Amino acid sequence: MAAVIEADARVTSVKLEGLAALKIIKHCQESLPTMVTGSLLGLMIEDGVLEITHAFPFPEPLDDKGDIVKTADEAAVEDEAAALDGHEFQIEMMKMLREVNVDNNCVGWYQSMYLGTHS
Repeated sequence: MAAVIEADARVTSVKLEGLAALKIIKHCQESLPTMVTGSLLGLMIEDGVLEITHAFPFPEPLDDKGDIVKTADEAAVEDEAAALDGHEFQIEMMKMLREVNVDNNCVGWYQSMYLGTHS
């Protein structure tokens, strides 16, 4: 399990870089109407400002045949297997980003909505 690091100061504002915003928008638009999630990476800078510098999507869950689940019926997907694959993906992605000197501190997640619905 990952370590949780408590912030020294309270977050008073969030600075979202343009590249991170565009990656989130692109991921959500390409997957409509399916809801998608992803990770937000960044760091805490001075005076309680949280800076989000990068975002990447989580992999979509797979069914028993290895096909991407695109329907609302996700009962066929094993929750533990989907979570394990997503966890491994996130760890590997953060390792690769660290190698190319990108901020790799996970500061949050995003989730898309379609017509105001959420789960």
